Amino acid sequence: MSNTENTQEIVAIETATTEIVVAEQELPTNFADLLEASANVSKLKEVVTLTNAYIELEKPSDSFKGIFVGFIKMSVTDKVTGELRSMDAAQFLIDKKMHINGGVNLVSQFKRSNVPSGTAVKVTYLRKDGNVKVYELTLLG
Repeated sequence: MSNTENTQEIVAIETATTEIVVAEQELPTNFADLLEASANVSKLKEVVTLTNAYIELEKPSDSFKGIFVGFIKMSVTDKVTGELRSMDAAQFLIDKKMHINGGVNLVSQFKRSNVPSGTAVKVTYLRKDGNVKVYELTLLG
């Protein structure tokens, strides 16, 4: 396909309250493959939920087991100032669902230990020191 054949025209859809305009765009070079795959998508099974759910450990001895995926940025609002800020969170795959935890102590342990993505881990909430939750990080094998 040449670039001129690989372009979609501008489309406008008007509803009672809104006009939606889809601008001209370049289609991916593998669009024919995507089109063919889309014909069978209703027959496919769900594999993994990619939407991150926050996993909170409430009381000491609470734990979870999962696969460490890596780090992700999450946005949090400071309860005192109302300021929106970005912070790192550890990301896990647990029972085919993505989860994150932004505990400062937990993220720090993963970074210090250089745990590689794909590692099976157990995370246990031990206690709270002031405002910081203390976690135990255990590698599984």
